[in-house]
Amino acid sequence: MRKPIWIVPVLLLWAAASALAADTVLSWPANGKDTMLRFTLGKLRQISSVSGQSDYLGEALAENLSTKAIPSASFYLYLLDRNGKRVGEGYLEVTNLAAGQRAKIPVSAHALGSFASMELQPQHLPSDEPMKIKMSITSVPAGASLQLDSQESGVTPQMLPIAPGKHVLEFSKEGYATESTPLEIAENALPGSVTLELNPLTLDTVVLRDGTVLLGNLTSVSNTGVNINVKGKPIKLERGRVARIVLGKRKQSVGTPATTTGKSSSRSKN
Repeated sequence: MRKPIWIVPVLLLWAAASALAADTVLSWPANGKDTMLRFTLGKLRQISSVSGQSDYLGEALAENLSTKAIPSASFYLYLLDRNGKRVGEGYLEVTNLAAGQRAKIPVSAHALGSFASMELQPQHLPSDEPMKIKMSITSVPAGASLQLDSQESGVTPQMLPIAPGKHVLEFSKEGYATESTPLEIAENALPGSVTLELNPLTLDTVVLRDGTVLLGNLTSVSNTGVNINVKGKPIKLERGRVARIVLGKRKQSVGTPATTTGKSSSRSKN
């Protein structure tokens, strides 16, 4: 008679643990009509808990169920208690998800108390903007500051997602001439690359503390002063005004045009 009494609680505990470990499937739109995205979330792992407030980490499988590429979409992930009251939230985001494609994305969430279910709330919905193409941007030498269409874009080498169309890349590095090159990317192109060789400056560079930059031939440097000829005109500077000096390379190397590789249907001209 005791055996059934012990088996029932064990079965109940096993069923509860299985329910908690089960994946959560969320779709957008949630009504099932013309569903574009489906997220399959594994069990969220609690990484910290202080005064009833908990942080969670996990992973979701995002699936594009539509016939069009999704350049970007983001959602709030609301955590709900058994009464449907919101007790926490997280965030989901997908980028460059082709039609029919799947991708694993990280999930992080914060909750005040325990939660029993989840739901999606759109923040940024898929739009008709073209999908960006990943381009590997490098310079010779490396370490050049990079701008894409006059916007700071890191330091080379750099992997940049770039929208189809015409763009301008600009490379700048101390001791080298600033270079720029046009770049044209076709829609639905494959990832590609751009490489640009920078030309060393043949002139010396003196940078003053107020931001002024002087290019010329340095004639002397002492503890009290710096002398430089700028376009044939000698200029004497107090040493305290000078922030730094960069000596130019007297032998100028010949740069090569920017080149692109990969079957990306992108073109680069210099």
